[in-house]
Amino acid sequence: MKKITILFLTILSLYSCQLGDEQQIVTIENKYSVVIPSFLTKTSRLNDDASLQYQHAWKEFYVIVIDESKAEFQKALDDNNLTETYTNDIKGYSGLLINGIEMAISVSHKSEIIDTTINNMPAKLITIRGRAEGIDAYYSLAYIQGKERYYQIMAWTLQNKEYEYKDKMNRIIYSFKEL
Repeated sequence: MKKITILFLTILSLYSCQLGDEQQIVTIENKYSVVIPSFLTKTSRLNDDASLQYQHAWKEFYVIVIDESKAEFQKALDDNNLTETYTNDIKGYSGLLINGIEMAISVSHKSEIIDTTINNMPAKLITIRGRAEGIDAYYSLAYIQGKERYYQIMAWTLQNKEYEYKDKMNRIIYSFKEL
């Protein structure tokens, strides 16, 4: 009986590991698609502006995508007298949002900004470790310039789970496609 129990637990453990590698493709309003781990479930509680919100609260893994038109971004720059500080391009968009995050959380470490291309679109990537609402978190952020829209992808987890989820976060970001 003991051998059967050990065998059962081993099979269950291996099966659970495989479940963590399954993926699901999520498409939002014919604007974009992104591939996320299948253990994440849809929510509406993470950010009112997000067009995509998925989480696994028990695993402490979250991802959102916020998209806005370039015209909306320009209007925000104009309305807030920010046109001399930020430009309506990927550099200005990412700069404004990174500065906003730095004001919202207590940053303990910030990586260099990486200029890259994601599915033929200019993008900027950054990771941040910081404290928000008393919780030490790890954030993986991407800012992407599409044809008519900007996209902000934010994935986060607890700092002590950074290495467990860092690769999954990168796969999410690099799977992003504008439709």
